[in-house]
Amino acid sequence: MSAAVRPEDARDVARAATPAARGHGLAPKGIATFLFWAVVFALVYTQAPLYYSNQNQYFLHGLAQGGRGLLDADWLAGTRDPTPVFTALVAITYRLLPEQTFQLYYVLVFGIYFWSMVAIFDTASGKNVSPLMRHSFIVLLLLIHSAVLRWLSWRWLDTDYPWYLQCGVANQYVLGPVFQPSVFGTGLILSIALFVRGRPYLAVSAAALTAVAHSTYLLGAAILTLSYMVNLCREQRWKDALRLGGLALLFVAPVLVYIAVNFAPSSAEKFAASQALLVHFRIPHHAVVRHWLDGIAAAQVVGVMVAIGLVRRSPLGAVMLLSAVMGFALSAVQVLTNNDSLALLFPWRVTAYLVPIATTVLLARLVSVLAVATVPPWQRTALGLANAAGIAVLVAAGIAITVQDLGYPAAREDVPVMDYVRERKQPGQLYTLPISLPKPQASAQSPLSQDFRPTIQAGDRQRLPFDLQRFRLYTGAPIFIDFKSIPYQDVEVLEWNDRVAWNRRLYARLDKKSLGDMMDEMIRQRITHVITRMDQKVRCEELVKVYDDGQHRIYEFKE
Repeated sequence: MSAAVRPEDARDVARAATPAARGHGLAPKGIATFLFWAVVFALVYTQAPLYYSNQNQYFLHGLAQGGRGLLDADWLAGTRDPTPVFTALVAITYRLLPEQTFQLYYVLVFGIYFWSMVAIFDTASGKNVSPLMRHSFIVLLLLIHSAVLRWLSWRWLDTDYPWYLQCGVANQYVLGPVFQPSVFGTGLILSIALFVRGRPYLAVSAAALTAVAHSTYLLGAAILTLSYMVNLCREQRWKDALRLGGLALLFVAPVLVYIAVNFAPSSAEKFAASQALLVHFRIPHHAVVRHWLDGIAAAQVVGVMVAIGLVRRSPLGAVMLLSAVMGFALSAVQVLTNNDSLALLFPWRVTAYLVPIATTVLLARLVSVLAVATVPPWQRTALGLANAAGIAVLVAAGIAITVQDLGYPAAREDVPVMDYVRERKQPGQLYTLPISLPKPQASAQSPLSQDFRPTIQAGDRQRLPFDLQRFRLYTGAPIFIDFKSIPYQDVEVLEWNDRVAWNRRLYARLDKKSLGDMMDEMIRQRITHVITRMDQKVRCEELVKVYDDGQHRIYEFKE
């Protein structure tokens, strides 16, 4: 018998969809209620303007295919695409709909995340969840995810501590400042919510489709699928377990084929070299354990284990435990073997969904403890009004942060030069940008969220990727290379590294009288313009200054 139609499963689902739950739009009073909470969460959480941070990496292929400016002439836009499904969505949306549609997509993601967390709360709280308990949880959930709390944390504590309640270790997160492939990790949280509500086939479908949208979630989806299968086997439902595994494999088979065709090693030596570059040069803050394993990361792991202990006798506890054990075991193997390929699978990425779920479990326990006391009717009414007022305040604060531009810092001094290029770019032009490499870390530190950092200091330029990172998407003009955006196929990674090194040599030579032998590469690559900061001395007779705004200069290359 199918797991979805077993009588006991139907009873569980019916209990989960109580009138109280339906009254709060969490199962199933309709699309309107879902959209209401999606919008509320989006307003409280906020999102950055287009195009911010990682969007400059993941939107490039799609916008180039969609016809934005001259991006189809950019070298990186022609490399192997690691997220083809997301690229297709970006290209189609850009061609047919307003750009703001990307932000509307994220509102829907927020709604799925919110629904999933409340469903998990219901499971973690047991069968006697009152409307007041659920409302109280919603307020706490919104508060922890609110932009205003994170904004205040930066100003009062000089760090965005609430971020670590929703983000996994090594800055592996599901929700973030913008719509990007990583937000599809919400599907893993949805998957868990569906499984604990007795819908294993929908659960494994959600997990597998998450991996289809972003292949970096393949390991997480596989771990969840295996945990579901183990749970079903413990219930003697062997056939259902096998069907789940087969369904997951059916969904992800095209992704596995695509990866095998497009990202197979060109040779053992090139593959190893490219993996080492990604792990130790480009993303050590994500991929090298000793770079991020500090007290905050340890506290996040402890929080996950405490939450697992609180729900250990439930299907939720079993899924969380198996995910944690498998993720932590693979992480230990990576540390012991120092294997770069395993590092790029990010086995610790299971914390991207375990940490926010653990936060929900801990909040559920807090709300349950507070609900133990007998509350007179007038106090229940007062608490209900306080909850409604709290939600209204968080929404208003989120709107204020967005309107007042208090979050998501960007280098405003970059705007004039980017406006100039956007208005005057021509086919055949190719720009070089100055590149600052990040400073090596002196000690382990959980990556900071910069989204609500109050100011960007001059010394941060070598630590934070703010310099002209928006140039491509903002201007629609192709560039030679930058440090922020990278390819993933081994030969292309090696070429990216060569381009970065050559670019840095070019800027080191600008104070000489002539470019010398670098002219040949300038001509071969068809580089036409060089953008410099004001502190860059330029004496090369082959370059003619055509723009100066007091922050940046543009030089045109004359053969």
